[in-house]
Amino acid sequence: MRKVLSMLSAAVVLALAPQAFASQWVARHALTSAQYQAEWDKWSKAGYRLTDVSGYEVQGQARYAALWEQKSGPAQIARHGLSSAQYQAEVDKNAKAGWRLVLVNGYGIGNHDYYVAIWEKGGVLPWVARHGLTSAQYQVEFDKNVKAGYRPVHVSGYAVGGQERYAAIWEKRSGPQWLARHGLSSSQYQADFDKNVKDGFRPVQISGYGVGSTEKYAAIWEKSGGPIWAARHALDSAHYQYAFDDLFHSGYRPRRVSGFSVGGRDRYAGIWENTSWKLADLQHIDKVAGDFLKKYDVPGLSMAIAKDGRLVFAKGYGTADKAAHEGVHTASRFRIASVSKPLTSAAIMKLMQENPSLTEKRTIFGAGGVLGTAYGHQPYKNWVTGIQLGHLLHHTGGGWANDGSDPMFSNPSMNHAQLITWTLDNLALKNAPGTKYAYSNFGYSVLGRVIEKVSGKPYATYVKEKILAPAGVHGMEIAGDTLSARKPHEVVYYDGGSSSPYNMKVARMDSHGGWIASAIDLVRFGVRVDGFPTKPDVLSPTSIKTMTTASSANGGYACGWSVNSAHNWWHNGSLPGTFSILVRTSGGFVWSALINSRKNDPDVDKLMWDVVNGVKAWPAVDHF
Repeated sequence: MRKVLSMLSAAVVLALAPQAFASQWVARHALTSAQYQAEWDKWSKAGYRLTDVSGYEVQGQARYAALWEQKSGPAQIARHGLSSAQYQAEVDKNAKAGWRLVLVNGYGIGNHDYYVAIWEKGGVLPWVARHGLTSAQYQVEFDKNVKAGYRPVHVSGYAVGGQERYAAIWEKRSGPQWLARHGLSSSQYQADFDKNVKDGFRPVQISGYGVGSTEKYAAIWEKSGGPIWAARHALDSAHYQYAFDDLFHSGYRPRRVSGFSVGGRDRYAGIWENTSWKLADLQHIDKVAGDFLKKYDVPGLSMAIAKDGRLVFAKGYGTADKAAHEGVHTASRFRIASVSKPLTSAAIMKLMQENPSLTEKRTIFGAGGVLGTAYGHQPYKNWVTGIQLGHLLHHTGGGWANDGSDPMFSNPSMNHAQLITWTLDNLALKNAPGTKYAYSNFGYSVLGRVIEKVSGKPYATYVKEKILAPAGVHGMEIAGDTLSARKPHEVVYYDGGSSSPYNMKVARMDSHGGWIASAIDLVRFGVRVDGFPTKPDVLSPTSIKTMTTASSANGGYACGWSVNSAHNWWHNGSLPGTFSILVRTSGGFVWSALINSRKNDPDVDKLMWDVVNGVKAWPAVDHF
C-alpha cells in the first residue's frame, strides 16, 4: 500500500451535478466531552443521525468535532472517551448483538489512547476492525485484508506518547476503484491530492493527525461520480470556521470533518459536497470574478446575491490583507461609503412612521425646524430656513454639493456640530431648496443629526435598533479612520490614488458614508426593504414607496436610492481604497459587491450584471 494524500487549504476542486439540499444538517467543533454528549442527546432526539465524529486533544483536554444529518437509517450507537480496553469490549459486545462498526476515531491524551465510534444495527457485509496499530502493523493488516477481498472504508491516524498509531475498518464488498494513503506530511498529501484529482479520484474520508509537531494525513479516495465537492486541510479553528462559512454560502455542505492536534494546537480538515448548483454556473461566477480582479488589479472582492428573498450565493475572492496573506471571506467587512445613504433613508422612513408629525415637508433649520437654531449663527444665510426633510433626502437642499468644496471633506478637526455650524455660517446655498438636484454628502450628515434629535439616540444606535436588528443584521458598525482603528474582520484598503484610505474622517461620515459591512449583511438589509412579499420588510409599503419615489428635480434619484423606469433601485459607494454597490432589481434580485481598491475605476456594476445574467439555474436554497 502506498501512503496518504492532501489538499491545499486554499484550493477547491469541483466535480458534478445539482439538486437542492435533501436534508438538514448540523456541524459542531471544539466541543468538550460534556458538550458533545449534550449535542448528541439534542440532535438524536430531534431525528438527526451522527455521520462523522473525531476526537482530539487540546491542552491536555479532549475535544470533539462532529456532523449530524436529519435522515432515516438504521438504529445507531455512539460512544466516546473509551480507553483501548473499553473500546474493544464495546466492539465485541455490539458485534455479538448484531451491531456493525461504521466509524472509529482514535486520539491520544498524554500517553493514553482513547476512541470515539459509531455502530449501526444490522447489515450483512463482513467487516474487520483494528486499532492501536503501528504504521508497520497497519500496513500488514491492510495488505492482508485487501488480499482477502476487503476494502478500507475508514482510517484514523493518531499519536500516543509521541508514537504514530492507526485504527481502521474494512468491509468485504464491491465498489468503485479506490486508493488509500497514510503517514503523509502536508506537502506529500498535497502532491498526492493533486495527482489523484487529475486521475479522476475524489476523497471520501480524511484523517489529520499530529505526531509531535509534525502534521500528517491519511485518506481514502474513490474513482466515482457524485456531487460537486471541495476539500480543505491544515486549518486552524478560525480558518476552519471561515472555510465552513464560505463554502456554506456557495452551496456546500460538510460530509467529513477531522479535528486533530499538532503541537498542542487544534487543526481541522474536511470534505464538502454541493448538491445545489450546476458546475457550469459556479465556474461562470468564479471566472467573471477572477477576470474582474485581474483586469482592474483589485486585491479583494466580496459578493452576495439574493433571489426572491433567499440568499442563494455569497463568496469572497482575492486578498483582504496583503501583509497577513489573508484572503477575503464571506465574513470580511468593507467600508461601504455612500451605500450608507440607503440605511439613513430607511431610518428616516422608520422615524416618520413613528412620528406622524415628521413629514417630508418639515423644515430643518430655524424656528419650528427639527434642529431649530442649535447649529450656526443667526440670521441664517439665504434659503437655509426653507430646507425641508424631503429636500435633504432627494439631494435638492440647494447646495453643499459633493464637488471640490464638499464640506464633509474639509475641517478634519471639527466634530459634527462644529462642521454643521461652520458650513451654515460660511457656505451659502446656490439654489432655492427643491429646485435643483446636487448630490450632497453634507445633507445626509444633517439627516443623521435629525435622527439623533427626534429619536433621542445616537445615529448608529437608532439604525441598529430600528433597521438592522429587525432585518437580522448584527455585523455592521461605523468605521474607524486609521489602519490602527480597523475593526475585526475588516479588510485593508489599497490604491486610493492621490488620497490615502487612512487619511479621512470616515467615522464623521457616519450617516452619509461611514458604515462597514459584509456583502451578506448588505443584502440582508436590502431584502428587508425591497418591497417584495418574500421576506417581511422593516418598513411599511407606504414608507417604501416614499423612499423610492424620485423628485421632480431628478427622476433618477429617490430618497437615498438611484431609481429607473425598470423599477430597479441601487446605490454606489466610493472612497479612496474602496468601492461598493447595493442593487435591488424588479426581477426579485438583491445583490451587493464590495472591493478594497478603486485604483483603476473598476466597473463593479457591470461585474454583477455579468455574474447574474450568466447563471442558468438558481438553486432553491436560502443561506440567510
